[in-house]
Amino acid sequence: MKRIFVLLFLLGLAGAQSAIQMRFGHGEALGLTFGAGVESRLRQNLVGRLTAELAPAAPGVALEAALLFKPDLGQYEPGLQGLLPYFGGGLGALLGPRPTAGVGFTLGLEGLLDPYTGLFAEGSYVYGFADFPKVWRFALGVNFR
Repeated sequence: MKRIFVLLFLLGLAGAQSAIQMRFGHGEALGLTFGAGVESRLRQNLVGRLTAELAPAAPGVALEAALLFKPDLGQYEPGLQGLLPYFGGGLGALLGPRPTAGVGFTLGLEGLLDPYTGLFAEGSYVYGFADFPKVWRFALGVNFR
């Protein structure tokens, strides 16, 4: 029953998304990571994102829920069409033997190859609550719309 609930939740989440991400990264105490994410456009320049990355070196799973300001620079200068810098934050966690939970900050840049595909590079920092360690990571990936 629990598996069916999780499957229905993931299918509902995938149906509400506007982009699916494939991510590769590296981070302090995480090592090399591989994961996926979903983005949903909330307003013209506002995006909500959920990500999960496997971190075998930790070992564990890095999770993040973020709200990002992500404008298309083409709305200000037509020559910059398809260039999307973004920044924002939310909550981040590492589930594993040394769990971390805290406030996450994200800064990145996405470039659209076509209206449906974009490549991105980003850096994230999770400032851990209380005695939880602080964790940074860098990610490269692709968005499919």
